[in-house]
Amino acid sequence: MLFLLVWESRGQTDNPRNIIYLYQVIDDPTQTGNMDAGMKKLNELGAQGWELAGVSRGENSPAKLYLKRRVL
Repeated sequence: MLFLLVWESRGQTDNPRNIIYLYQVIDDPTQTGNMDAGMKKLNELGAQGWELAGVSRGENSPAKLYLKRRVL
């Protein structure tokens, strides 16, 4: 008996070398103002394409939010 297995995979179609991101760091707006206003600000940033990439916290300061957005 002879078995022949053929498998083709194309993987990701985007070439990662062609992806460019913009970054920004902001104070957490939910900690610096009221919660509703902070959530509104985060929703506005999300609508502009910004995504949360990371968070850092200091002892006596608001959390820093690291945001990224893909450049098209």
